[in-house]
Amino acid sequence: MRNLFALLALLGIVGIVFGILNIVGHASGPDGVPFGFENYGGPGPIIAGLVLLVVGAYLRSAWRERD
Repeated sequence: MRNLFALLALLGIVGIVFGILNIVGHASGPDGVPFGFENYGGPGPIIAGLVLLVVGAYLRSAWRERD
């Protein structure tokens, strides 16, 4: 189970990177304004990535191995 929680944290990091790349990619648009588009996704991937990262890290540290 601890590996599953580490996978959740890894997916959280991927979500954060995807969100940052999404914002930076739109910043290099015609106007160069990062929040100039209405449907770029907003900070949703970053927030979801942070939630997955925190929950995965917490569960991995709090999980007790059963004998």
